[in-house]
Amino acid sequence: MTGKVRNSNKFKEIVEEFYRIRKLKKPYIEVYDNFPIPRQLQTDGRDDQINISKKIDQLIEDIACEMQINSPIKNQFSKKDFRTLVRETFGPALHSINLDDDIIASAKAVQTEVETRILDKLDIKSNHDRAEYTLGCRLFTYNDFFPFQIGPVRFEPRSLWLNRKASDGNISNITKRRIVRIWDGFEVRKRKRSRDNYSEQEVLKTIGECPYVCSVKIPMSGPEKGEKDALLAARLALTSLALAWPTASSALSGLNLHFDQNIYNRYILSFFSDGSIQYHGEKSSSRHAPFVSREDLETRFKEYAAIFKTTGEAIDWVVSPIESPLRPKFSNITAQALLWFHDGCREIFDLKAIVCFAACLDILACGSYQKGIHELIHARLGWNKNTTVTRDDLTVKDIVEKIYSHGRNRFSHGPLDQKGEKVWDTELAEDWSDTRQIAEWLARRCLISCMDWMANHPNCDVPRKLRQL
Repeated sequence: MTGKVRNSNKFKEIVEEFYRIRKLKKPYIEVYDNFPIPRQLQTDGRDDQINISKKIDQLIEDIACEMQINSPIKNQFSKKDFRTLVRETFGPALHSINLDDDIIASAKAVQTEVETRILDKLDIKSNHDRAEYTLGCRLFTYNDFFPFQIGPVRFEPRSLWLNRKASDGNISNITKRRIVRIWDGFEVRKRKRSRDNYSEQEVLKTIGECPYVCSVKIPMSGPEKGEKDALLAARLALTSLALAWPTASSALSGLNLHFDQNIYNRYILSFFSDGSIQYHGEKSSSRHAPFVSREDLETRFKEYAAIFKTTGEAIDWVVSPIESPLRPKFSNITAQALLWFHDGCREIFDLKAIVCFAACLDILACGSYQKGIHELIHARLGWNKNTTVTRDDLTVKDIVEKIYSHGRNRFSHGPLDQKGEKVWDTELAEDWSDTRQIAEWLARRCLISCMDWMANHPNCDVPRKLRQL
C-alpha cells in the first residue's frame, strides 16, 4: 500500500538529530523556532511524549511527502492527513531506539518500524467499509418528503435519519428519545459527562434546526480529506437538485447545508444630503426552496431522474476515482461544471457570478472558447448564432459575446490589453444583473441538456460529442 522511502539518509539525519537533542537539558526548546510550544511526538504510551526539533519535524514532512507519492491510495488523504499519519508512527519508533546503538543501525530500525506501521494503517483504511458523514440541511417546504439519493449522497427527514442511526447502533435509544423531545420543543434534564452525552450534543449541533439530514458515504480516508470530499459531494448533489427550478440560484438559496450557511438578515443604511434616511434589508438565504406542490415536486423528481443519475455518477467518481472509473472524462466535466454553476449561484457580486457561469459553459464546451460554446448551444439546444433568444431581440451570438468576452474575459484578465491599452473603462461599475440572469439561464439550459445527453449515452466518454449534432 505504500512505497519504500528511497532516500534512507533522511532517517539517518533524524536519528542523528534525535541523539543530539536527547543529550541536552529538558525540556528541549529551540530559541529561534517560531512554533508556539515545544515540538513533541506521541509514543505508544497515552501520556508519554518525546521532544523533537524543527529539523526532525521538517525531515518527517519530507518522508511523508515521498511516501504519499508512492502510495496507490494517496488520493484518499490530504497532505495534512498523511503527515499526521506518518508523524504518529515516528514517536514509537524513535522512543524504542537505544542511544548507545550505532546510528546507522538505529536509522534502519526506525525506517523499518515506520514503514511497517504505515503499511498496517493503510491496509486497515483501504479494507474498511465506507465512512458516513452527516450534515444538517434545508430542502423543501415539506418536512416529510420521501428519502432520496443522488449517488452516494442520501437526503432524508431527520426523524427517519435518527431512527436509522438508532437501529444501526450508532446512537443509543436513550439519546434518541432525548433528541426527539428537544426537537419537539421540550426541555430535558442535564446529563452527566459520558460518550452518550457527547453524541447527543454533536447531533444537535450538526443538524441544528434543519428538518432534513444529508448523509454521504465515501471510502475510508484521512479525516480532512474525508470531510472535504463529503462537503463537495453534498454541494454537487444540492446543485443538481436546484436545476429542477427555473431559477436555480433562487432554489439554492433555500437548499442549504447547515455547515455552509446560517439564516440571517443583511442590513444597509443610507444617509443623504437632504436629511433623508434610506434603509434596506434582505435575507441571506431562505428556509427552503421556492414552494411547489407535493405533486409537482414528485413530478420534477421523475423528469430530472437522468440529471440526478449523471450527477451521482460524477460524485461517485469524485469521492472514489479508483473504485468507479466508468466514465472519468464525463464525470470530471459534470463535477467541474456543477461546481462552477454552484459558485455562480451563490456569488453576491454579479461580475464574479458571470465568470463562474462562463466557466461552466467553457467546461461543457471542453475549453474551446466562444466557438466551442456556439457549437455546444447548437448541438444541445438547437440554436445557431443568429437565433433570437430574448424578448429584447438578443441573438445567441450577442449573449455569448456579452457573457464570455465582455464579462468573463475582461474581468478575469484585466482592463488592459497586451499592448497596455484600455479595453474596459467604466464597465466594472455597470449594472451587470441582467447579464448575470441570462448567463445563469444559459448555463442551466446547457448543463441540463448535456447531463441528459450523457445519461442517454451511457457507453460514451468522448467530451467532443457534446458539441456535435
